[in-house]
Amino acid sequence: MEIELLAPSGNMESFFAAVNSGADAVYLGLKDFSARAKAKNFSYKQLCEICSYAKEKNVKVFVTVNTLIKNNEIKDVIKNLEQISSARADGIIVQDLGVVNIVKKYFPKLKLHASTQLAIHNTYGAKQAELMGFKRAVLARELSFEEIKSIKNNTNIELEVFCHGALCFCVSGMCLFSGFIGGYSGNRGHCTQPCRRLWTADNKNGYFLSPKDFQLIDYIKQLKNIGVASLKIEGRLKSPDYVAKTVSAYRLLIDSDENNYEENLKKAKEILALDYARQKTIFNFINKNENIFEPEKSKSTGLYLGVAENKTEENFLLRTQYTLNIGDTIRIVDKKKDKNSVLKIESVEKVSEGYLINHNGLYIENDFEVYKIADRTTMYNVQCTMHKKQECCPCEEQTKSATWQSGVVKPFTVSTFQLLNKQINLPNLFVRANNIKWLSLLKNHPKCAVVIKLNKNNINNIKSLNNLKDFYFELPAYIDEEDLSLFQKSIDFLMSKDCKNFFINNISHFFFFNKSFNSSTFQLFNLYAGQYLYTLNNYGAELLSRYGVKAFTTSWEDDLFNIKYLAKNLKNNLIVYLSGFPEVVISKMKFVKEIENKTVKSGVDEFKIISNKNENIIIPKFPINLFGFKNKLSSFGIKSFGIDLSYIEPNRNYLTQILKVFANNAFLTSANKFNFERKLK
Repeated sequence: MEIELLAPSGNMESFFAAVNSGADAVYLGLKDFSARAKAKNFSYKQLCEICSYAKEKNVKVFVTVNTLIKNNEIKDVIKNLEQISSARADGIIVQDLGVVNIVKKYFPKLKLHASTQLAIHNTYGAKQAELMGFKRAVLARELSFEEIKSIKNNTNIELEVFCHGALCFCVSGMCLFSGFIGGYSGNRGHCTQPCRRLWTADNKNGYFLSPKDFQLIDYIKQLKNIGVASLKIEGRLKSPDYVAKTVSAYRLLIDSDENNYEENLKKAKEILALDYARQKTIFNFINKNENIFEPEKSKSTGLYLGVAENKTEENFLLRTQYTLNIGDTIRIVDKKKDKNSVLKIESVEKVSEGYLINHNGLYIENDFEVYKIADRTTMYNVQCTMHKKQECCPCEEQTKSATWQSGVVKPFTVSTFQLLNKQINLPNLFVRANNIKWLSLLKNHPKCAVVIKLNKNNINNIKSLNNLKDFYFELPAYIDEEDLSLFQKSIDFLMSKDCKNFFINNISHFFFFNKSFNSSTFQLFNLYAGQYLYTLNNYGAELLSRYGVKAFTTSWEDDLFNIKYLAKNLKNNLIVYLSGFPEVVISKMKFVKEIENKTVKSGVDEFKIISNKNENIIIPKFPINLFGFKNKLSSFGIKSFGIDLSYIEPNRNYLTQILKVFANNAFLTSANKFNFERKLK
């Protein structure tokens, strides 16, 4: 099977740039529920036009519905799915399991692709995605070639692999960083890119969390040979120029044979050298790359041209060896204030010293850095072809008269859920810890249900504990391919000791229990959704319940208002954590030494970094405190709560105090409430 080249389309011009440059498929989003909400994205009418034109050109169209969905947004999601289905898109890219449930029930002809936001990062995850009805899995960018090869050799699902573009420094789908700082969640398409900020650590300033861009141009042959289905270029926020260049370069290699491969590889690299993005890295693809960040360089993308000089009211001088033309786009950076602006050149004069550029009143001072981010491009206009071929998708007149009543979709009811998931008696208080030294202190509080984080550091120590069956165990959100056997053996051991209660945080975790999951053993153990197996709507809960999940932990990101909606149907099956240090970032990147195990600050925002050999965790400086909402949550019918002691040194006095706070017998001063009151955007 020939490998597919999949290109980003953030607007109509980028779509045509992709098609004309040789893309086999494009991915794009509608105006809502797209993980790139800042892109222009597309109306329903435009989607119909694109799908019709793409079919004529034998190009596939995949539509992103790859954000987490709140309960009160379900009707709008259904409207989107009706539109995508009507336009006859070739597939949808999905993160939220509630959307998966709706598609399987009411739009079964839509082909499901598991978004990278679902964080499929090992063989178990790919297998589970296939069981859930996904045709394709978009693999996490953290994976090495050997891990991808292992997943391919042990699964049947189509695999899509990123080959070029920007990197998230957190594992996609696990980042709460933007949501924590301002409520604008990356998991809901509104990332404000705090990783690209200027940060301070030990009085040193740098772009410590801003990684280079990803580029696998040297490894396309290897990915083709192992049977990867699709090569994906990131960049729905990038220019048509970027799309045209990257697609052209990878098309050149995909179509090469042994006789001209090396020559075309050289040509492809020359094209990509002018993609006007960041410096490049292969991340973990061959070996763990320890040079992913460049803290001393501006966060800005583009080709560095020089600095502004001799600024006047009309123009500035730029001394540069590169050619500039009217229509080129440049980025102007105030490095001291960590701000930048974009200018499309409308007037430029070549002089002996360089170029005089009219800044059109844009704020600029001498010494501001200047980057080229796009060449002048040909603008494309799409003409509606639906009237000629109405069988492809609805024409404009049909679009105008369309009404989206969602009559085929039945409302979610309590009885629907209870048929799948009988009520379970949850403890009133869960206490979670990643350090087993807490256990000696917690044994004096028998009313607490103790949740032990099952990680590589404590697996062996856990085996020596007494009364294992009394504990709950929680799996980490990311388990490396090479560690699957270790965790499988540990879970098998725990179940042999009559341990019945497990919290899971990724769809891959279901596979640890699959051999025990059948009608006769279903009641022998209990699965609970952790905070990274997101349950922001009832349809997601319903789907998870089909795979044995009996209770749902609300996300640290979630807000009081959405939890109130959830509680109408799930109140007896919800767990809300009231206190703890949320892992706002889980990164598999090697951080620079300047910030390892340090505190970083940007403006009023301050975070701690916990570094170890396999990953870096970022937590807020101060813990979450939602104890003041306990009575309100109880009024919704929620009876089960949690306290997280992870990243806190075992301390008898602290434990006594926080349990008093839970019992309403003391007050905690921390005012950190995450999104609970301000609402998750």
